[in-house]
Amino acid sequence: MQNVIAQIAQILKEEDDFLVTAHENPDGDAIGSMSALAWMLSRLGKNVIAYNESGVPRYLSWLPFPCEVYTDLGDLPFTPRRIIVLDSGSAERTGEAMQRYLHGVASICIDHHLRTPDYADINWIDPEFSAVGEMLAVLADRLAVMLTGPLGEAIYLAIASDTGNFTYGNTSPRTLEIAAEVLRRGLDLESFTARSEANWSLNRVHLWGRLFDNVHLALDGQVAYMTLPESLFNETGTTMEDAEGIVNFLRRIYGVKVAMTLRDLGPERCKISLRTHGALNVQEVAATFGGGGHRNAAGATLNMPMQQAVEAVISILADKLGLDGKQA
Repeated sequence: MQNVIAQIAQILKEEDDFLVTAHENPDGDAIGSMSALAWMLSRLGKNVIAYNESGVPRYLSWLPFPCEVYTDLGDLPFTPRRIIVLDSGSAERTGEAMQRYLHGVASICIDHHLRTPDYADINWIDPEFSAVGEMLAVLADRLAVMLTGPLGEAIYLAIASDTGNFTYGNTSPRTLEIAAEVLRRGLDLESFTARSEANWSLNRVHLWGRLFDNVHLALDGQVAYMTLPESLFNETGTTMEDAEGIVNFLRRIYGVKVAMTLRDLGPERCKISLRTHGALNVQEVAATFGGGGHRNAAGATLNMPMQQAVEAVISILADKLGLDGKQA
């Protein structure tokens, strides 16, 4: 693994004209990592641009980039010589346009998902890291780039996002040491928290109230789930962005081992997100339906109506928990 880190560091030193990207519908680790790597390359004096098919979510728009984040590959100001894909467990997750674009440009994948295939020319994949932001902190150290200013802020956002603010089981001593280093280098945690958390709209508050009113328990209370119907977003004037993170709150219900949300993608299609504590591996559950992720956080898209999807996932979870699947 040290060899591939050294190889990537050498490429960043010697090459130029980079494009940084991550999976579509990006979360805090994806956007934080994109920003962090863009700042690293900028400090190395490189030409760098950023791209994400979905753009930067509104709730993360406060995070600064040293370059523009494009949503259309046709608008790029120069042709990249190297694409660096972050936090994307497959080429497909980058979006259709980027997936096609990758075929003609040298590429690097930096990712921490379980079972990510080697889809780039150079692949640094290590599930032992809590977040891609943590991997980039190691890379920054190799390049002698200090975690100061917006770079440190982006690293902290990426790591905090994928560790539930340092509460999940993937939080390691190294994770906390990197966070401490960012703080030592001058991160204003009070300002960071205000910008990252105090940005809700009243409509989002109303949405969460409606969603919490629709929580269901299954399998002797060991599974909690809620549905996210498109009609509810329309009624509350919100988008899927406004439901970000709600699945984690279902894990706070006493006795719940698995939390799940189901998002309506049409009459015969839905997306599931799974979260768990402890030994149960929800990545294996998601993989049953062609999805992926991490041991304690995973997801998949199912080509079936929402109620049928609930029953299908509950049946598999029942087997994992050693219970009768009819208890859904």
